[in-house]
Amino acid sequence: MRSELRSCVTPWAALLPFRRRPVAPPFGRAGSPAGYDARVPDNPRVEDASPEMGGPDGAVRASQTAQRLRQAARQAFAELGWQATRVQDVVQRAGVSHGTFYTYYPNKAAVLDDLVRSSQADLSAHVTEPWEADDVRSALEGIVGGLIDLYQRDATILRTWLEAAREERQFSNLYVELRGRYVDRVSDNLGAVVEMSGRDPVVPPRTIAAALVAMVEHLCYAWLVLGEPHERSDVLNSIVLVWGSTLNTLAGFELVRPL
Repeated sequence: MRSELRSCVTPWAALLPFRRRPVAPPFGRAGSPAGYDARVPDNPRVEDASPEMGGPDGAVRASQTAQRLRQAARQAFAELGWQATRVQDVVQRAGVSHGTFYTYYPNKAAVLDDLVRSSQADLSAHVTEPWEADDVRSALEGIVGGLIDLYQRDATILRTWLEAAREERQFSNLYVELRGRYVDRVSDNLGAVVEMSGRDPVVPPRTIAAALVAMVEHLCYAWLVLGEPHERSDVLNSIVLVWGSTLNTLAGFELVRPL
């Protein structure tokens, strides 16, 4: 029986998280969760530029200005936090007027929304890539390592997002929505392992997936935001150890080799 299971499960492509579901579209207004605050409009983009913006040159300048505002907001959020940051803090760092700010964003929530969606689009692109590896452990290292790198790059955005979610329902709804997509994709693949093993799961695969995802989220938050001392290699190996042990337990044999 074990050898039969090995032959069924050995191809890692069948177990890679996020391979079993179609690629989700980039996060945008069409994918906004129910209850999202409609006062946050779409922001000017190069492809949305109108002739009134000065043609192609004006479109480029508009894109550059929007990018400068996002960079300034990111800096203000990093220095002051969500609650203390004001539009004044953003325009001072961007070197633009209040009128310019309001041409692109109605409030600071709209800037954060833009930053969050950009960050999550990169995460979506990462988790939907067709990762390949010679063994399951190497593939897990690639998956988890990429997630750690994205969290490290966007720690300020993610920290601010969580701060805002405690005060504004639009951001808590967005967090639940986007996290749920990640959990669902992990859950699908855990369910596939359980099905191949022929055993009844003690715990629903989606609950297991939610716990695994939460471990990555909270360990990275404690390390990269709160300053808990860890080495990247230790964080990566610890997460792969737990994820791998979970896969081994569900499969009923050693699917992921130890260090």
